[in-house]
Amino acid sequence: MLEKAEKQNLGKKREHQDLDFDYSKYDFKMPEIYEFKTKKGLDEQVIKQISYIKGEPEWMLNFRLKAYEIFKKKPLPTWGPDLSEINFDEYYYYIKPTDKKGHSWDEVPDYIKETFERLGIPEAERKFLAGVGAMYESEVVYHKIREDLAKKGVIFVDTDTAVKEYPDLVKEYFGKVIPPTDNKFAALNSAVWSGGSFIYVPPGVKVDLPLQAYFRINAQNVGQFERTLIIADEGSEVVYVEGCFTKGTMINANPDFKPIEEIKPGDKVLTHKGEYKQVWFTQVRPYTGYLYKIKVYGNSCEEINVTEEHPFLCVRRERKNEKNRKWNLEWVKAKDLKKGDYVVTPINKVINSKDSYDVEIVFRGKKVRKTIPLTKEFFRLVGYYLAEGSISKKYYLNFSFGLHERELVEDVKNIIKKVFGIEKFYEVIDNKKHGISLRIASAELCRIFELFGTKCDEKKIPSWLMLESPEKQKELIIGLFRGDGNYYKKVTKSGYLKEVFRINTTSFTLAKQVREILLRLGIASFINSRNREKEGRKTIYTIGITGWFIKPFGDLVGIKVETEINGKKRASMFHLDENYLYSPVRSIKKEFVKNIEVYNFGVLDDESYVANGVAVHNCSAPVYSKDSLHAAVVEIVAKPGARVQYITIQNWSKNVYNLVTKRAVAYEDAEVIWIDGNIGSHVTMKYPAIYLMGKGARGQIISVAYAGKNQIQDTGAKVIHAAPYTKSVITSKSVSKFGGTTTYRGLVKVVQGAHDSTVSVTCDALILDEISKSNTIPTMEILEDDVTISHEASVGRISEDVIFYLSSRGLKESEALAMIVRGFMEPFVKSLPMEYAVEMNRLLELEMEGAVG
Repeated sequence: MLEKAEKQNLGKKREHQDLDFDYSKYDFKMPEIYEFKTKKGLDEQVIKQISYIKGEPEWMLNFRLKAYEIFKKKPLPTWGPDLSEINFDEYYYYIKPTDKKGHSWDEVPDYIKETFERLGIPEAERKFLAGVGAMYESEVVYHKIREDLAKKGVIFVDTDTAVKEYPDLVKEYFGKVIPPTDNKFAALNSAVWSGGSFIYVPPGVKVDLPLQAYFRINAQNVGQFERTLIIADEGSEVVYVEGCFTKGTMINANPDFKPIEEIKPGDKVLTHKGEYKQVWFTQVRPYTGYLYKIKVYGNSCEEINVTEEHPFLCVRRERKNEKNRKWNLEWVKAKDLKKGDYVVTPINKVINSKDSYDVEIVFRGKKVRKTIPLTKEFFRLVGYYLAEGSISKKYYLNFSFGLHERELVEDVKNIIKKVFGIEKFYEVIDNKKHGISLRIASAELCRIFELFGTKCDEKKIPSWLMLESPEKQKELIIGLFRGDGNYYKKVTKSGYLKEVFRINTTSFTLAKQVREILLRLGIASFINSRNREKEGRKTIYTIGITGWFIKPFGDLVGIKVETEINGKKRASMFHLDENYLYSPVRSIKKEFVKNIEVYNFGVLDDESYVANGVAVHNCSAPVYSKDSLHAAVVEIVAKPGARVQYITIQNWSKNVYNLVTKRAVAYEDAEVIWIDGNIGSHVTMKYPAIYLMGKGARGQIISVAYAGKNQIQDTGAKVIHAAPYTKSVITSKSVSKFGGTTTYRGLVKVVQGAHDSTVSVTCDALILDEISKSNTIPTMEILEDDVTISHEASVGRISEDVIFYLSSRGLKESEALAMIVRGFMEPFVKSLPMEYAVEMNRLLELEMEGAVG
């Protein structure tokens, strides 16, 4: 059961700013349209109306009325935040938005459909999730579960449907884990509950795809009281998974291309905006499902292997072919891509041009710094070295040319004289091979050019040259083409003129770097390969330029070409503008895989990156709503050997009282995991609980709270060890700013007889200013001697010295503060599935805006 909504982000223009993820679009209100709405306030008549409208059996009406009597007698809790401003007579307790529930998206009323279109429900349906439920106002308006899971006996319906279709199962468990007598808000929910989800997983069945629910309140002064009941029978599992790339996917990083499995926090990667941003966390997980294998024109050497839901930045082919021929960009899931759609490669916009660069080399056994003048001539020399250079016996720098390339030999000599002041050269002529080798005896020069690679298949361009100005990089391309390039021109029998510029190398890294530089110069190219393993030789990679881009490349390297062929202008499969290269998808295949490792990572301030040359995104969005009271109840039953994981990330608007009761029971060898993120609301009181009732049962509660102005986050955890050999781990993180207050309120109880139990509690709080507060209120009742208990708690502030240190490393003060908070939250974020980890980061960034100054 997941409280979230995935944000649809379909960019309509190609400008960068229009592709940003705009969270303000979720702060909207639709007109109030409904089939039925109770009067304001609560009494027996309202409860009877709710039950009548729902067509409930008598036993449920009786349950509601008894709960209402308990609600009236129960006092408001006084041990936590002040709830005295809650006026129960000012709420509407039930709104029926439509007269039926849709099992296909077409059946949902248009006004509700529009709301959830904006919150991502149709997108979730396209993701082919295991199950999706959508709740609007007081009712579930849409519900669907995958047929293959239904055939295994998995039940995932709204709770109202469960009452009618599975009455015996509901009666056995409903209100047993959290009875109405538990607290005032549990009694209120029991009296007026509506909507929510009912999940039953049969013995031994493992649900390894998401079961998700989405919550939206549109009307003002409405309470939402969903009721969720999850029953995991013996040996069953409910596990959430999300999307990533496979091992070996190459990421455009600075200073080098890196396999995705080697990306680490702190690395910088190229985003869809053509800028380098910092990686803030990474994740690897097992994956079972469909893997999409995508090939793109222009790069026959790399296949993109990706899970089905990962978004690509692309232009739909049918939209590109519209009369206006606008290249409208949008984010599209891998499973929704089609052959012929145009995926995009961002043009690297980062320029860090310098007159010189200091490199560290080992010279005569000592580390020394050498200053290299970054002139156009030096860049041309680098091009010559990448094409024809080598180092022999550690002391000789060599350049090999043909006997007919005397002018290139002289050009190399002149550059070395001008840049390094060396005037002594040796020429070795090989008449049999028609070659000439220019040799320079300089250990210092050899150490410098070792930075560009010594073996032909390991040559590359260092990052400090990749970020130089295009004017200098032109010279590198000229030198490289003169050394290892050619111009092929041939008229076919049909009269077609076939022509191509080619640059050859055995280094795939260099080939990709050259392609990136050419894009900066306004030239699109492709990469092909020729495998020569049977010949015992290295693979050759060819960077090729054809079509529209023949002439600008010819102008670059000084070769004149015609602008038209037989009176016709050249064409190209590529499209290029000032921001992107657009390349058509060549083929898409899908393959079902089991338990493979897949990888993903989060990127600071962007959440996009370039994988195998293509811009991809990994961001989703939270639920935003406007209402006053949210009082849900969640009950979980994990039978022997079962495993249940429940994830919540809430970001209610700042006028909501979020008062939720969540509790699970875990029997022998069962495991329950609560992962709880609390960002929004005015007041939150939420303490997920686990009762470890069977031998060897395990429980874990991981929570984070973030309180800003006028916010109180009173959260925590409760674990009862009622059997031996049980284990619990509680991890709590909280951040407060702008006068916000966070409180950890926890209870751990080990009953007599629960020997060999293990308890670990960690509570960490971070306070960002002088007016915010943080409280830690742990309670431990240990009634058994043979147990292991650990408890750690810390409260800290960010010192000015730390901010100064990070600022001196080039970060803005606000960036430094945000980085510290992300690092503080990392243990929590790493426990989340990828989509939620990204979502959590984006929410934190939004909340952190303006935290400095």
